[in-house]
Amino acid sequence: CDGNMRAGRFVSGYGGVLVQDCQIENLSVTVIYGHLSLASLKFKAGDKIKQGEVIGNLGNPAKGETDGERKHLHLGIHKGIAINYRGYVNSQSELTEWIDPCLYFCK
Repeated sequence: CDGNMRAGRFVSGYGGVLVQDCQIENLSVTVIYGHLSLASLKFKAGDKIKQGEVIGNLGNPAKGETDGERKHLHLGIHKGIAINYRGYVNSQSELTEWIDPCLYFCK
Protein backbone atom coordinates (compact mmCIF):
# COMPACT_ATOMS: atom_id res chain seq x y z
CA CYS A 1 0.00 0.00 0.00
CA ASP A 2 1.07 3.61 -0.45
CA GLY A 3 2.05 5.36 2.77
CA ASN A 4 4.75 7.13 4.72
CA MET A 5 7.83 5.68 6.33
CA ARG A 6 7.55 6.26 10.05
CA ALA A 7 10.75 4.70 11.36
CA GLY A 8 13.86 2.79 10.41
CA ARG A 9 15.84 1.41 13.33
CA PHE A 10 17.41 -1.58 15.05
CA VAL A 11 14.94 -3.56 17.18
CA SER A 12 15.96 -6.46 19.39
CA GLY A 13 14.79 -9.74 17.85
CA TYR A 14 14.46 -8.22 14.39
CA GLY A 15 17.65 -6.36 13.63
CA GLY A 16 16.87 -3.68 11.05
CA VAL A 17 13.21 -2.64 10.85
CA LEU A 18 11.28 -0.31 8.56
CA VAL A 19 7.84 0.87 9.71
CA GLN A 20 5.30 2.28 7.26
CA ASP A 21 1.80 3.64 7.76
CA CYS A 22 -0.89 3.22 5.12
CA GLN A 23 -4.51 2.30 4.47
CA ILE A 24 -5.75 -1.16 3.55
CA GLU A 25 -9.43 -1.36 2.63
CA ASN A 26 -10.02 2.04 4.34
CA LEU A 27 -8.41 0.85 7.57
CA SER A 28 -5.36 2.68 8.96
CA VAL A 29 -2.55 0.18 9.51
CA THR A 30 1.10 0.10 10.48
CA VAL A 31 3.27 -2.26 8.42
CA ILE A 32 6.47 -3.62 9.93
CA TYR A 33 9.22 -5.11 7.78
CA GLY A 34 11.83 -6.87 9.93
CA HIS A 35 15.30 -8.38 9.45
CA LEU A 36 16.45 -5.70 7.00
CA SER A 37 19.84 -4.14 6.42
CA LEU A 38 19.45 -0.59 7.76
CA ALA A 39 22.23 0.60 5.44
CA SER A 40 20.19 -0.57 2.45
CA LEU A 41 16.97 1.32 3.26
CA LYS A 42 15.90 3.50 0.33
CA PHE A 43 13.78 5.87 2.46
CA LYS A 44 13.95 7.93 5.62
CA ALA A 45 11.24 8.82 8.15
CA GLY A 46 8.57 10.99 6.54
CA ASP A 47 9.24 9.82 2.97
CA LYS A 48 6.34 8.59 0.83
CA ILE A 49 6.58 4.90 -0.14
CA LYS A 50 4.52 3.74 -3.10
CA GLN A 51 3.17 0.21 -3.48
CA GLY A 52 5.68 -2.00 -5.28
CA GLU A 53 8.77 0.11 -4.53
CA VAL A 54 11.89 -1.60 -3.22
CA ILE A 55 12.38 -0.47 0.38
CA GLY A 56 15.72 -2.15 1.06
CA ASN A 57 17.46 -5.51 1.31
CA LEU A 58 17.29 -8.37 3.76
CA GLY A 59 19.97 -8.15 6.42
CA ASN A 60 23.07 -10.31 6.58
CA PRO A 61 23.02 -12.53 9.69
CA ALA A 62 26.85 -12.72 9.70
CA LYS A 63 26.98 -8.91 10.10
CA GLY A 64 24.41 -8.84 12.92
CA GLU A 65 21.83 -7.06 10.76
CA THR A 66 19.09 -9.59 11.63
CA ASP A 67 19.84 -9.82 15.37
CA GLY A 68 20.96 -13.43 14.96
CA GLU A 69 18.00 -14.63 12.89
CA ARG A 70 18.35 -16.43 9.57
CA LYS A 71 17.85 -14.36 6.41
CA HIS A 72 14.09 -13.90 5.92
CA LEU A 73 11.48 -11.13 5.93
CA HIS A 74 9.31 -10.64 9.00
CA LEU A 75 6.15 -8.85 7.84
CA GLY A 76 3.51 -7.63 10.28
CA ILE A 77 0.36 -5.61 9.65
CA HIS A 78 -0.98 -3.97 12.81
CA LYS A 79 -4.38 -2.27 12.92
CA GLY A 80 -4.20 1.42 13.78
CA ILE A 81 -1.40 3.96 13.93
CA ALA A 82 0.50 2.66 16.99
CA ILE A 83 3.90 1.16 16.25
CA ASN A 84 4.00 -2.35 17.70
CA TYR A 85 7.27 -4.27 17.33
CA ARG A 86 5.87 -7.40 18.93
CA GLY A 87 6.98 -10.32 16.80
CA TYR A 88 5.38 -13.29 18.50
CA VAL A 89 2.48 -13.80 20.88
CA ASN A 90 1.51 -16.56 23.32
CA SER A 91 -2.07 -17.12 22.23
CA GLN A 92 -4.46 -16.68 19.29
CA SER A 93 -6.47 -14.12 21.28
CA GLU A 94 -3.45 -11.75 21.23
CA LEU A 95 -3.65 -11.53 17.43
CA THR A 96 -6.90 -9.54 17.25
CA GLU A 97 -5.04 -6.28 16.57
CA TRP A 98 -3.08 -7.84 13.69
CA ILE A 99 -4.05 -8.64 10.10
CA ASP A 100 -2.88 -11.89 8.53
CA PRO A 101 -0.52 -10.90 5.66
CA CYS A 102 -1.59 -14.05 3.79
CA LEU A 103 -4.91 -12.35 3.08
CA TYR A 104 -2.94 -10.20 0.60
CA PHE A 105 0.29 -12.01 -0.28
CA CYS A 106 -0.08 -15.81 -0.07
CA LYS A 107 -1.35 -17.83 -2.99
